[in-house]
Amino acid sequence: MAFAYTIRKKTVFGDMRVNHGVIVCDNTSGSVASGLDVIDQVLFAPKSASTYGVRFLINALPAGTATVGTLAMSGVVSGDEYYVTVFGR
Repeated sequence: MAFAYTIRKKTVFGDMRVNHGVIVCDNTSGSVASGLDVIDQVLFAPKSASTYGVRFLINALPAGTATVGTLAMSGVVSGDEYYVTVFGR
């Protein structure tokens, strides 16, 4: 299985594209495609979380490999859910 990212809203803010959605975690680390070519900034809030040591890597995979448009997470537990707003191009 993989982390699931459900985009709930797509919009534009100034000169940036913005996607807002929910990430559901199924492991302690994983990644999702943001729907953007390049991520500039991420805002998040826990929807339902067992731990609060979450770490995000933008434009990268969990191992730190550069992959534009990808959002990686670690320090989570299977079943955790996060609201995520991604700004980018």
